[in-house]
Amino acid sequence: MKEYVRFSKNRKLHRIIGETIDIVSAAMIPIFLMILLFTYVFRVAIVQGDSMLPTLQNEDRLLVSQLQTRPHDGDIVVINADDAILFAESGSLYMAEGLHKSIVKRVIAVGGQTLDINPEESKVYINGQPESYEKTSEFITQLPDLGNAFEYPFTVPEGFVFVMGDNRDISLDSRYVNVGLVPEEQIEGTVLLRLYPLEKLGTVS
Repeated sequence: MKEYVRFSKNRKLHRIIGETIDIVSAAMIPIFLMILLFTYVFRVAIVQGDSMLPTLQNEDRLLVSQLQTRPHDGDIVVINADDAILFAESGSLYMAEGLHKSIVKRVIAVGGQTLDINPEESKVYINGQPESYEKTSEFITQLPDLGNAFEYPFTVPEGFVFVMGDNRDISLDSRYVNVGLVPEEQIEGTVLLRLYPLEKLGTVS
């Protein structure tokens, strides 16, 4: 009789352990999947500063896709600005000191497109046509104490992009020697959604 009671208790204990393992396993699978997604597919980026006004505000939280796809002009991207790529007098490219941080900017021109910036009109031209979006009516082409990176017009080399902030009067972007051209492999991701503040949750363009 005692052996039967002991055997019954063991079966009950094994069942409880088995059910606990099943519950823990069921809970861990979605957590594991989320870890994978936010390691290899998505990331959250934080906007620092006002260079993307009025589209994005300082401290906005963004959901960013890390899947490597060819960038398009108009995409809002997070880039690694550790280095800056500039033209030498010979026309070849060379690497210069960058900002040593990630920044959020808009792709203005991609490889093969000819870019022109007209300071008198405060306009940007792509392949001779005005850009299809304008977030600000006027902007300057050089900020105080910062050197212009390029003479315009010029054709963006294949494999690179030219980026600008929407708040062009203050944005430190590809116009300047600390950013310059951005290699496509230094694009850390494309912005999909604004996550925070919650009242502005949704896509950005």
